Amino acid sequence: MKKLLLTALVAGMLLASCTPRNRVVENPLIGAANTMTLDIPKIELSDTATVLHVDAYFRPRNWIRIDAGTYLAADGQKYMLQGSEGIQPDSLFWMPDSGEASFVLKFGPLPRGTKSFDFIESDCDDCFKLYGIDLTGKTEYPRYPAGLPRELQKAPKDGPVPDPVLAVGKTTLNIRLLGYREGMNREIAVYVNSLLNGQKENIAAIDPENGTATVTFEQYGTATAFVVYGSIFGQCWIAPGETIDVYMDLGAGGRAIVQRRNKEREMSAVRKIYTTGMYADLNAQAGMNTGNVYSLNCLDGNFADYRMSADEYTQMVESKYRALADSIAGSGMSGMMKEMSMLALQQEALGAMTNGGYLLEHNYRSKNNQWDRGVTLDYKFAELKPEHYAAISELFDVGNPKLVMAESLFDYTGAVLSENVDWAAIANVKEGVLADLPKIGRLPSKAENNELTQEDLDLLHSLKEPFYAEACEAMQARVREELEAVKDIRIETTPDVAVDKLFDAIIAPCKGKVVLVDFWNTWCGPCRNALKANEPLKSGELKSDDLVWIYIANETSPLATYKTSIAKIQGRHYRLNPEQWKYICEKFEIDGIPSYVLVNRDGSYKLRNDFRNHETMKTTLKGLLE
Repeated sequence: MKKLLLTALVAGMLLASCTPRNRVVENPLIGAANTMTLDIPKIELSDTATVLHVDAYFRPRNWIRIDAGTYLAADGQKYMLQGSEGIQPDSLFWMPDSGEASFVLKFGPLPRGTKSFDFIESDCDDCFKLYGIDLTGKTEYPRYPAGLPRELQKAPKDGPVPDPVLAVGKTTLNIRLLGYREGMNREIAVYVNSLLNGQKENIAAIDPENGTATVTFEQYGTATAFVVYGSIFGQCWIAPGETIDVYMDLGAGGRAIVQRRNKEREMSAVRKIYTTGMYADLNAQAGMNTGNVYSLNCLDGNFADYRMSADEYTQMVESKYRALADSIAGSGMSGMMKEMSMLALQQEALGAMTNGGYLLEHNYRSKNNQWDRGVTLDYKFAELKPEHYAAISELFDVGNPKLVMAESLFDYTGAVLSENVDWAAIANVKEGVLADLPKIGRLPSKAENNELTQEDLDLLHSLKEPFYAEACEAMQARVREELEAVKDIRIETTPDVAVDKLFDAIIAPCKGKVVLVDFWNTWCGPCRNALKANEPLKSGELKSDDLVWIYIANETSPLATYKTSIAKIQGRHYRLNPEQWKYICEKFEIDGIPSYVLVNRDGSYKLRNDFRNHETMKTTLKGLLE
């Protein structure tokens, strides 16, 4: 036995010694990555240095930064950044108009025989990190990630898109991160899009010992879940009441970087997640789909010509729909993916017709670069009438229950709930989601705010489909439990003044101090990200009794979710009614959220949406406090 061990040791030493002292590794494979911003297409190895040639991809005229504490990790050792060309560590590097740049980073020499290393741009949670950068010359990734159960390593079944499940249940996702390593992000987010209550965010801590996390939530009907971990995200369909396993391949991040690098190669789908459960085959089919996205692209600015008549607009939508439908039929996708693509296209078509006036205006604004919505446009756009909607409803079954399954769900629900178009009447649909959803309208929202009345409940129970009553009652019961848990969380009393005096009344108690007013809502993802980034500043760089943080949201933030959220946000919180919110948004010409108003010590104030840049906000506030 000792002889065998000695032989293996000698062989390993010989292999290491045969590795050239000076060599170049071109196009190395990359394992896991938390970013798509950086790529390392070339590595120079010698006994004196390890030189990385880095390509950067980011928004034009925005900056990135490389920390001076950047290092390479290999076999338990760190090799620190020693020099650079084309970039200055710890300084802002502004991206050119192309959104692409290159620079060189120099590190200490890796030992000969090193098979792979990690690139760690300092140890902060959101710093750039690329793991498992290969030095052995591998050119292909394994078919399946290590740790994936054998039963999931098989071709999915084809067939029709499964039916939606209209029921209420407690759903649990056991998420397993394949390739998880120490130092990676410690939280994972799951965004659930459902028919009745929009998108809900669920954040879970990751067990660093085994790279697992568990998310449990009450679910109302079939939903799509977006599992997001750093730069990797995957979509899956889930049925209410299921407990399913979700395996996320963290190596998908590296594969995506390498695919972008090798532009001459045909891009293939980078499958990110594998699931068990009722929709396992659908999730697998969607994850493997390499076809084009067959979309109307309604918001690209060129979808419609603003000068079109209503007839011309309708004919244009119909023509584009037919062309895309033919492309889907002739594609090489599986039968299930063809049906799913058609359902998504139909959802978009309903949205395109319902929002015809808005899309014509959008085209006008795009062509004329006129995005100030506070300015009335001197142009009269065509108005669609029932006969135009009827023409589209003849193209496909708008009452198809499977329409709630496709990816453009909010196009569909927005169309169905529109006050301007009665799709059920136009298509003569008497029952099903198309007929029922407009009847219950805002009741799910009322349930989320603990505002259902007996009249509302009577209406819900009058419907033939029991799901809506069950779901709304379950929502309200859950909300009441959540509100009890946060009953001591304070929402400031909105001043009882005329709306044109409201903002001045809100900031009046803070006279003589610097005030940052943050307009946000719980359903706004960028708002939540900004709040998370700003919170540590209050006990750190911007800790000051002379700085007041005021947060203004409106009643579209469900009450329980809102109170639970503000429990973690230091500051003064106001929740405005629709009239109050509308006036203040018009007063400052707010174009979206998050938006910020900076109030100076003398009481003067101004909209500062440049504060959407976190560094600009921090630097400006620090200057005012010094």
